[in-house]
Parts: sequence; C-alpha cells; structure tokens
Amino acid sequence: MRILIQREIGDETKLRQMTVKSLFLDYDGTISPLHVSRAESKVPEKTFAVLMKISRQIPIVIVTTKDPSFVIPRTPFAHAWSTIGGLENKIGYKILETQVPRHSLQCISTTLEYVKSQVKSVGIDIEEKRNSHGRTLAFSVDWRQAKDAEMAKHEADRIAAYCETLPLKLIKFEKQPFYDVYPASVDKGKAVSAILEELKLKSGVMYLGDSEMDNPAFEVSDISLAVIQDETPITVLASDYFVRFGEVPNLLKTLLENHLLFSSNYSMIKKNPWKKSKIE
Repeated sequence: MRILIQREIGDETKLRQMTVKSLFLDYDGTISPLHVSRAESKVPEKTFAVLMKISRQIPIVIVTTKDPSFVIPRTPFAHAWSTIGGLENKIGYKILETQVPRHSLQCISTTLEYVKSQVKSVGIDIEEKRNSHGRTLAFSVDWRQAKDAEMAKHEADRIAAYCETLPLKLIKFEKQPFYDVYPASVDKGKAVSAILEELKLKSGVMYLGDSEMDNPAFEVSDISLAVIQDETPITVLASDYFVRFGEVPNLLKTLLENHLLFSSNYSMIKKNPWKKSKIE
C-alpha cells in the first residue's frame, strides 16, 4: 500500500492512496436506495453501469443482511456474496454456510409464526431471510411503507420486546424503521475475512457500508467509506471516510477513471473525524 504524507503549517493531514484490488459493498443504503419497498429495490442505473465495468478488472463482493434469492439477481456484477449477515457466503458456485444450532433455528421458526400472528398494522412487512436451500434462517420487521408510521412503530416495538426475551439476536438500526432477528450473532467483519481467504486476497481491500453493523467490516478493510444520508448517525461509524449516497456513482466512476487508484483527496469524500487515524 502506498501512502503519501503531506504536512501543512499549523496542521497535519495525510493523503492516502491505494490501488484497490477488491471492492466489498453493502447493499441497502449503500448501492441501492434505502427507503423503497422490497419490490422496488434495485441498484440505480449509473451505479450499476460503473460496477459492471469495475467487475471486469477486480472482484466485487456484496456483504448484506439480505438473503441470496433477493440480492444475487440484483447484483450480477458481483463475484461473491455474503448474505444474511454472513450466515451464508457464496463464491461463484461454492456455498459456505455458518453452522447454527438446530434449537436456534427452531426458535426462529416458532418466533416467526408468533410474530406473523401479531401483525395487524397495514404496512408492516415480515421479511423471511432464506438460505440457498430455502430454509428460513432469520427475519426482519420492516415498517418503511406503513401509512400510519407511529402506530406501526408501536406494534413493531412490541414485537421487538418479545423477541428480546428469547435466545435470539435482535439488531436495530438507529433511526431506521426496520430491524433484524437472527438465531445467533452475525459479524460482517468475519464474513469479509472468510471471503478474502477463499479468494486468496490479502491487500487492497476497499469496503463501503452505511450502518453500525458495517463497523467490523470497516475495521478489517484497508480503506473504508461510510455511505451517509441526512439521518445517518455518523458519530458511531468506524469508517475511514464518508461519502453521500448520491455521490457513490461519482466516486466509483472517479476510481475507475484513475485506474482503481483510491485517493483521499477525491472531492466527494470526507475524512471521518471520529475515528482515530490508522498508523501505516
């Protein structure tokens, strides 16, 4: 990794440069709009086009809480996918599954039946997360499309309180109208590391994500960028830099035009002042 250091009078700044050898991307809120229905979710045309071009030069990996049946058809530019928070990884035709205790999966199944019976508000969507074999490993409670957001949130909070009494892992996203329920803890950092090992990649890793759940992946990447929107709680994100969602296609286009050489002086990115600088 090539790092250039610039010193200015009364201030010290670092200009970081790195040739990107692999690109890891979250899906929701990173390369696809966050506040749309499941049916409308897709990668915007400009982002899609540039990712197709980048994929001809380096591996692209999607790291998401979505399940494979949802995300894989929407991201044909990817070479590998870590889905359901890392409970299943797919590299080409090879599938790697995280072993989950049978009793935890049974708990997910019975809880899901109960949750479905409790949903009464129009607009609360219970999204099952199934692996490639069709087995439900987790689920999400999503009220982004609810007409009465306050009533839907009250009902979703009641369901969350019930799930928290069980031996399950509930992951909330600050200020977001949805949460996930898993049979065990999930870790995107471990998912990234597992795929890097399979692909035999050791350096030049760039990761883009948009939530606190991406922090473990930010930490194991060489360069990390948090994709932010107006409501993003940026002080809790452990990325090296920030980029606004609307600037993602411009960032990727600039990266491609510069022969995949990332530079911290790109105009669309800002350094994360809440993260301690890495010692190179």
